[in-house]
Amino acid sequence: MMKKILISVCGEGFGHTTRCIAVGEALKDDYEIAYIAYGKSKDFIAKYNYPVFETFPEIKLKGKDGKFDIKSSIFNKEYSPKKAVKKELKIIKEYNPDLVISDCKYSTVVAAKLLKKPVMCISNQNYTRYKLKTDLIVYPTMKALNMINERCEKFIVPDFPLPYTICEYNLKIIRNMEFIGPLIRYDVDDSISNNNLNNKEDCNVDNDYILSVIGGFEYRYKILEKLGNIALKNDLKVKLVCGSYDVAKRLKRDLHLTTYKNENVEIIPITTDMKELIKNAEFVVSHGGHSTIMESLSFGKPLIVIPDLDHPEQGNNAKKVNDLGCGIHLSYKNLEKLEEAIFDIRNLKLYKRNALKMKELAQKHNGKENIKKIVDEFFETRKNLRKYYLTNKLINKFRSNI
Repeated sequence: MMKKILISVCGEGFGHTTRCIAVGEALKDDYEIAYIAYGKSKDFIAKYNYPVFETFPEIKLKGKDGKFDIKSSIFNKEYSPKKAVKKELKIIKEYNPDLVISDCKYSTVVAAKLLKKPVMCISNQNYTRYKLKTDLIVYPTMKALNMINERCEKFIVPDFPLPYTICEYNLKIIRNMEFIGPLIRYDVDDSISNNNLNNKEDCNVDNDYILSVIGGFEYRYKILEKLGNIALKNDLKVKLVCGSYDVAKRLKRDLHLTTYKNENVEIIPITTDMKELIKNAEFVVSHGGHSTIMESLSFGKPLIVIPDLDHPEQGNNAKKVNDLGCGIHLSYKNLEKLEEAIFDIRNLKLYKRNALKMKELAQKHNGKENIKKIVDEFFETRKNLRKYYLTNKLINKFRSNI
């Protein structure tokens, strides 16, 4: 009989969802898989034909004009961790999994622990030092969450090993932490390697557009608008993934376009074909979400990263991308420098070369293969321990009857 695994997803930001899909795809041949999710995340997972139990969010991301409001996101009357824990206790009792895997959904971790179920936690952040204003909220929260993390079977970081870890500045090393490599949905071919770098044409086959994947939050709208205007001004090609039909409609109007696609600008409200979009892009413009950076670098694509203001996790990811030389960290306050950054990425081989090195590293550290090994070893260890205890019990019983 197959072991049952329940995967719980934080639906704030689509990156948690996509890497949890990767976990399911890695495990589905040998284990029975089901999910806990909500909102768009739940709908997306259902398309992969997995059973999905609906839950409640713990928080809701909020912001305005490029700024992430961490206080409003965590503390609000609408969303409650207590409500989520209550719902997830019921789900876990009903499904009765042999293992729970939670991607930043701590209500599920608490529920599983209350029911004495083994838990593995996936996250790219367990510590952040940013500035005093956010430390007063973030640091105590992270300290409390690490008490939970250390009581899990594993704390899994879906990133490159040190010193190439993109989320390095968001991590505190704990005893059960394990780096597994990028955990992405897609299989990445090896069509471009460092051997091609001397031939510019080889490096740019079908890579003639800039891809923006900053998501559908309206407080990032100025980035989309700025990219569209830069493309029209300089006769460049951009593909702008909006994540929302309302945002796409507004963008078409503000760029004075008659259709969603012309010679320079293609506005994509929502897509299910992100693999081909990233694979064929020249480079990627991102908001600093960890999963987007992992996917881009796994395909060897350099980045311009524009994190939300006052979002310490995204800011630290962007800083590491910049420090590794595989992209440029740009502040939302300095969008006037975006045009210059675009031409730097296009013209300086350094960024492409370093991004391709990260692609080679991703091929050596395959997140899907490694999480499968971790789960297999977990169940094998439990099986052996059970045999050990049963054997000892039988031996002690035999001795007592002599």
